[in-house]
Amino acid sequence: MKRRLLALLALFSLAFAAHPGQFMILSYRGAEPPTQLIERYRPAGVILFPSNLANDPVGTVRELRRRYPDLLVLIDQEGGPFFSYRAPGVPRFPAAMALAAAGDSELTRAVGRAIGQEVAYLGANVDLAPVLDVNVNPKNPIIGLRSFGADPEGVIRHGLAFARGLEEAGVLWTAKHFPGHGDTQTDSHTGLPIVDKPLEAIERVELAPFRTAVRAGVPVIMTAHILYPALDPDAPATLSRKILTGLLRGKMGYDGLIVTDDMGMRAISGRWGAGEAAVRAVLAGADLVLVGRGGGTAEAVYAALDEALTSGRIAPARAAASERRLQAARARLRPPAPEPDWKALAALNLKAARAGVTWLAGELPIPGAGTLVVAPRVRATWGAEPSLAELAPKYLPGAHYQVVGEVPSGSDITAAVARAKKFDRIVLGTYHWLGRLPEEQVWLYQALVRTGKPVYVVALGNPDDYTYLDPAPAGYLVTYGYRAAQVRAALEALSGSFVPGGKLPVPVGPFPIGSGIGR
Repeated sequence: MKRRLLALLALFSLAFAAHPGQFMILSYRGAEPPTQLIERYRPAGVILFPSNLANDPVGTVRELRRRYPDLLVLIDQEGGPFFSYRAPGVPRFPAAMALAAAGDSELTRAVGRAIGQEVAYLGANVDLAPVLDVNVNPKNPIIGLRSFGADPEGVIRHGLAFARGLEEAGVLWTAKHFPGHGDTQTDSHTGLPIVDKPLEAIERVELAPFRTAVRAGVPVIMTAHILYPALDPDAPATLSRKILTGLLRGKMGYDGLIVTDDMGMRAISGRWGAGEAAVRAVLAGADLVLVGRGGGTAEAVYAALDEALTSGRIAPARAAASERRLQAARARLRPPAPEPDWKALAALNLKAARAGVTWLAGELPIPGAGTLVVAPRVRATWGAEPSLAELAPKYLPGAHYQVVGEVPSGSDITAAVARAKKFDRIVLGTYHWLGRLPEEQVWLYQALVRTGKPVYVVALGNPDDYTYLDPAPAGYLVTYGYRAAQVRAALEALSGSFVPGGKLPVPVGPFPIGSGIGR
C-alpha cells in the first residue's frame, strides 16, 4: 500500500511539473537567437534552418547553447541538397546516394564524422540524419538523392556507417523517416502519401534499416507523415499508436526519443490542424513534436498540449515517460567542438565526390579540344558554386562552354544548338534531384542530338535522367549532385584524370543495381 502511494505521489509530482514545452521543438524566423520564443514556450529544443544562420552562425548558435545548456539544437545537415549550415569555407559533402555509389563504408563513416564536426563546431547537438529510407521508387518526390539507395542492405551498411561518424564527432544522430518514405509518389509537405504494400514487403524493405538502427542504439528516430494500411489503416505513422507504440516501442524495443516530422506539413495539418495533431502524436508515442514556421502554429500546438495535460488526456505517466527520455538524451549532449581542419575536410569532400562518380555508357576519356559543354545554372547553387559548363575550361582543357537555364528557354535551346554545330562533340549536363527531369531539358537534349554530333550526358542529380533520353546518349556519367567538388570530379573523369569507379545504388533503366564500367 505504501509503495503504491509513493508511486502515485511520484506521478502526481511529475504531472504537476509537466509542461507543454517539453514536447515541442520550435523553428523560428531571422538570424538572431530566439530568446523571447524560448522564454515564452520553454521548448525542449529548436531547429535551425539556413535563414537562421545568415549572420555569424557560430556565434548565434553558441550563444543559444550558453544561455540554455539543456536545449536540443537540431539541424538538417545530411549532405547533398540538405545542408543548413552553408557558411563560406564549409564543405558541402555529397548526398547519401553518392556515398553509396562509392561503395566504401569507411569513406561514408569519414564523411559522417566530418559533417558531425561541422555541426558540433557550429554548436548544434542533434543532426537530423541519416536518411534510412529505402528509395525503391525513382519518382519519389522528396527523398531521391537523400537515400543510400534501393537495396535495404546498402542503406543499412552506409546509413549506420554515417551514423557512427556523427557519433564520433559528438553529435546525436537521427534515423528518419520511420517507418519509411522511400516508396512514395506524394510529398508529405503537400499531401498524405499512402504506401499500400504487404506487411512482408514492409518488414523486408522499409523496416529493415530502422530495426538495425534500434539495435545500434539510435538516440532519435523521426516519424513519417505516411499512411501504411498494412500497419494501421486508420492513421498516418506520426499519429498511430499501433506504429509508434505497438511496433516501434513494443515489437522493435526502441526506448529513445521519437520526434515527429514538421507538424505544419499538409499531410497532417491539412486534416487535423497542428494543435490536435500534436496531441495525437504524443498519445501515439511521440516524445517531441516539430513545430514549423507557419504563423500561429507554435501557439496552437502549445495551447492544445496544455489543455491535454490539464484535462488528463495526456496522462501523467505518459508525460513522465517522455520527460525521462528527454533527460536521457540531454545527458549525452556535448559542448560545442573546436574548429575543424577545413583543408582536410575539403580534401575529403573531393575524395568522396570522385569516388561516387558512376560511368555507365560510352568511351572515356574525351578530348577537350572540339568539345562544347552545355549545362544548366541550377537555382540551388546560384551565386555559390559554378556550373559544369563554367568549370569545363579548367578541368577539361580546350573545351568551350554554354550556360543555359535549369528550365531551358527556347532561346537557350536555339543558342546552344547554333554553337554545337561548330564542335565535334557535346557534353550536356542534366539536373533534377526529385520527381522527373524537366521536359525542357529533354527538348534541349533532343535538339542537340539532331545536330548529328555525339552527345555525352553527365547527370548532375538523380541518376535516372537516362530513362528520359531517347535516343540513348553517346556516353553517360552520374555524379549524384551539383556541388563544386562533384562538378570538378565529373570533368576530371571525362578528361581521363581518373577512372570513375562508382556503382549504381539504384536501378536505372537497363542498368541494374551495381552497374558501373569503372574498376
